[in-house]
Amino acid sequence: MSVSGNLIIKKKEKMKKFNGFEKSLIVDALNYYVANLEAEVEAAAKGPKNPIIAPGFYTMMKKELIEKVELLSKKK
Repeated sequence: MSVSGNLIIKKKEKMKKFNGFEKSLIVDALNYYVANLEAEVEAAAKGPKNPIIAPGFYTMMKKELIEKVELLSKKK
């Protein structure tokens, strides 16, 4: 079967929602990763060059991703 055939099959499969454990794992990972990224951006801002990414950008993106994860999670 070709690659495009596999993609069509995967599109037809119904996506399962995240359970509470999966949701918690994703949110915790996002919080940890974004905290490290924000620290890197702040450290870069104190250096001689200005970073491309503004402080707070990753935090804003994290909030949007958490909202998506909540939408794709099972309700209690």
